[in-house]
Amino acid sequence: MNRQKKVRQCDYCSSICPKTDDHIPPKSLFPKPRSCNLITVPCCESCRRGWSKDDEYFRATIVSSSRVSEEPLAQGIIETLFRSLNRPEQKRFSQYLSASIGEVETFTEAGIYLGKTPVLGIDIKRIERVAQRIVKGLFFYEKGYSLPEGYEVVTRLQQFGLESVYEYIPDVKFPKLRIVQDGVFCYTYKETEEDINSSIWLFLFYKNLPFVGFTRLPPEMRREI
Repeated sequence: MNRQKKVRQCDYCSSICPKTDDHIPPKSLFPKPRSCNLITVPCCESCRRGWSKDDEYFRATIVSSSRVSEEPLAQGIIETLFRSLNRPEQKRFSQYLSASIGEVETFTEAGIYLGKTPVLGIDIKRIERVAQRIVKGLFFYEKGYSLPEGYEVVTRLQQFGLESVYEYIPDVKFPKLRIVQDGVFCYTYKETEEDINSSIWLFLFYKNLPFVGFTRLPPEMRREI
């Protein structure tokens, strides 16, 4: 006997769809064996398929970062990434990443020149698309409902740490970090006093690479309130 599938509302497009789960952040960032406390939110299959390439790029960029590449937590994912890039079906993606590699000059903290180091050039729009989805997913996970219509999500990769963010919001006291799978992913957030749907999010990958995100009404809508 066929059973009717349970339906829920997609957290991203609000469509009513057969039950599908989206991992927040993408599951590919977590080494195996994966923890039982990975975060998931309901989504439709069309949304989930639509961002798979961005998720691949996001993983490659995160683990290639100088703040992550030497972290023990990331080594399994780096090995998995290199194995996947050798597959014939990944040839185009591998070529795309190779074409993005450049060189930067590196120095010690004392200013001593160390030479040039290869780095992966960042397509910041692709990175921010995934980061914005992470914030929307965390919003649903923490609050139990999707970010209301009209609100925007803004995210920024903080390659050089969170010091500049704390300078901008010195009086904000964030709750203790929530830790997922031994620190592969950590996050915290704070609502604004004026609006419970406007919030500031801080999240870290592999304990070392931070992002900051905001949920907020666009300026033109804020003026109307």
